[in-house]
Amino acid sequence: MAERTRDPATPVQAETTEADSRQFPPVGRRGTADAERIRAEFGRVRAYFKQRPAQYRDLQRALNQARSGVGYDVYLERTAYYAILTAVAGGLFGVFLTLLLSNLGVIAGIRNPLAFDGGLVRFVGRNRSLAFGAAVTLVLAVLSGGAVWYARAAYPRYIAGNRRRNIDVTLPHAITFLYALSHGGMSLLETMRGLAEAQDSYGEVANEFDMIVRDVDLFGNDLYTAIRNARNVTPSDNLEGFFDDLLAVLDAGGDVTAFFQDETDTYLEDAREQQGNFVSTLELLSEVFVVGFVAAPLFLVVILLVISLLGGATLGQLTLLIYAILPLGMIAFLVVIDVLSTPYRVPRTELEAEPGIGGDRFGRLAAAVVRDAVADLLDWLGVLSRSVPDEATLPASDRQAYRTQQYRRTRRRQEFRKRLSDPFAFVRRSPLWSLLFTVPLALVVVGVSLATGIVESTPTAFLAEPVTTTTLLFVVPLLIVAIPLSVFHELKARRETDFARRFPDTLNVLSGANRMGIEFTDALAMVGQWSRGPLATELRMVRNDIRWHYDTRAALLGLANRVQAPSLSRTLKLVAEGTRSSSDVARVLAVAADDARERFKIERRRRQDLSAYTTVVVVGFLVYMLVIVLLDTSYLQPIADTPSVPEPEGVTGTPVSVVNLPVEAYRALFFHSALIQATGVGLIAGKLSRDSVLSGLKYGIALIALTLVTFALL
Repeated sequence: MAERTRDPATPVQAETTEADSRQFPPVGRRGTADAERIRAEFGRVRAYFKQRPAQYRDLQRALNQARSGVGYDVYLERTAYYAILTAVAGGLFGVFLTLLLSNLGVIAGIRNPLAFDGGLVRFVGRNRSLAFGAAVTLVLAVLSGGAVWYARAAYPRYIAGNRRRNIDVTLPHAITFLYALSHGGMSLLETMRGLAEAQDSYGEVANEFDMIVRDVDLFGNDLYTAIRNARNVTPSDNLEGFFDDLLAVLDAGGDVTAFFQDETDTYLEDAREQQGNFVSTLELLSEVFVVGFVAAPLFLVVILLVISLLGGATLGQLTLLIYAILPLGMIAFLVVIDVLSTPYRVPRTELEAEPGIGGDRFGRLAAAVVRDAVADLLDWLGVLSRSVPDEATLPASDRQAYRTQQYRRTRRRQEFRKRLSDPFAFVRRSPLWSLLFTVPLALVVVGVSLATGIVESTPTAFLAEPVTTTTLLFVVPLLIVAIPLSVFHELKARRETDFARRFPDTLNVLSGANRMGIEFTDALAMVGQWSRGPLATELRMVRNDIRWHYDTRAALLGLANRVQAPSLSRTLKLVAEGTRSSSDVARVLAVAADDARERFKIERRRRQDLSAYTTVVVVGFLVYMLVIVLLDTSYLQPIADTPSVPEPEGVTGTPVSVVNLPVEAYRALFFHSALIQATGVGLIAGKLSRDSVLSGLKYGIALIALTLVTFALL
């Protein structure tokens, strides 16, 4: 394994590039004439920032790392305008708020909380509305404008941080891609060009290498200079270290292919460490969720209930907690997890390939069929008017293209009819399409329930029969939508996992067969015969595509588009490009198998590490529901059964009274809080374990069913 020239975690002083010299020209003592020229050329606001480049060097570096494409002076000028507009909006809102509170009489009731009295205090007292309005307007304007200014100033660093994490996770697999292309004999620039064009599979790493290719192709820089420029602006320390090592190899005239092979293992270990740190963050978040969204609400419910028993009016606070704070907090928690997971997620992309009918999405295929039908109609009208010649009148050089076009149209129509004959095929490929059927059905169920008088959508009905009314109006429609969606999603996820688990072994078999002299197409046929399930079917389709079209790359990319498994897209992209550039197909397949196996291991390790914390989240909900049930049966039920006892004569204001306690309202709130907790806990459990809210539907459905059974038996 090659030894790194430096530790990527150790910051280094960036070299001065040509871009830096243009963005930050030397600034000496500027005269009045020079300052006037800058203001006349750039405007006063932009000139103010442009005359102080040293203060904003870090911001410009963050903008470069975020690939924003603007200079710091332009960015700050826009930020200043946005901040001013927001401050004006905040001030107007302050004026509106002042008028509203003044009309409600709130401002007139404000009293001086201090013992100090003087002329200024008396003036403010006589002009309460003016003073209050000025203070609120000023505070809201400053806070809103300042928030926009600091948010815009921090935004480039946030984007650069996301890009850094994405690069660190993807870099080992990108180096493997470079090694596979380099092993086939491609030059270093061509391997980098191939990676730059693979943005659909390698994301931000491909963008970094695209900068190198553009430097060479558009600006005429040599490859060494282009790599050094990319090294100086990349947000990733790991990629910066890789570029340092690559430059050292180029200086020494070393073997670049061997260097890529050694670096793959080095950076793969870094990717495992990054994934481990991310899993530790998710474990901490799961503990925060249990404390903040299970234990804390439960504590508040008990406290508010005790206060209500002592005569306090806490029903409004409890309603706000259950119907607003708890759901919004869970949604915010899901957003936080999603934002943190974005750099570690392999996006679902459709690889660019020759249009393969089997891999096209249904919407795209339908649009193509409609477009062909319109074109055929126009051609038919043209034939009637003798303005469009038929095939016999075409030149010999155009007949083959005409036949190919007609063949593709025929295939599209046949595939379209085939998919229409199986209406659930596109639902299996994209489970969200099930909402087209289930949402109208859920609305029909609600409408029938209300129209037939089975339930009433009134507050009285929710208080009298909370379980029945809530179940028919909300829970049953929710289950009608969620159950099919969850079933189709789990079937698709299981299929993708099965592909990801078995595909590395399949690649190893193909590699071994090719090493023994069996052609790639024949090896596919051999593996397809002894394999079972969807993988065998897909391999036979790849074999047929290669035999019919003589294009291995298009056949493999079509397989990736049909399977739609993010973990396999990069692997198939690597195999497709590697087999096109190398005659040693066996070695390319072996490299791809190792890359796919390592990626599957990392994902499996995440699920295993988080399974215990997913259980903790679910157990937290069970504890919450147990306490709620105990409060209902051991506290609210005895109170509801307690007969009204008149106060003794001459005794008023008893310290504890349960006569006026709204038992029905509390029982309805308890039931609804359990349902909200079941839904939120289920979705968060899926987000933690598999980085998918849809994967949490099965947990949510099970917890909702448990809640319904429990409260129905009370």
